[in-house]
Amino acid sequence: MANERLILAIGHMERALTRLETAQARLGEQAGRPSSDADLADRHARLKEAAAEALAGIDTLLAEKR
Repeated sequence: MANERLILAIGHMERALTRLETAQARLGEQAGRPSSDADLADRHARLKEAAAEALAGIDTLLAEKR
């Protein structure tokens, strides 16, 4: 049971990391182009959400280790 939850948590973290890497790659592609404020705000919100999910996964893992 604990191993199953650990595997699920790792899966969540891997998916969040993939989203972060994808966002970073998009930023690299768009580095030469000016972005609108709305576009920047949207990308920031998506990146913030992905980071929060990754941190929640880490918190879950740490809580299970106690």
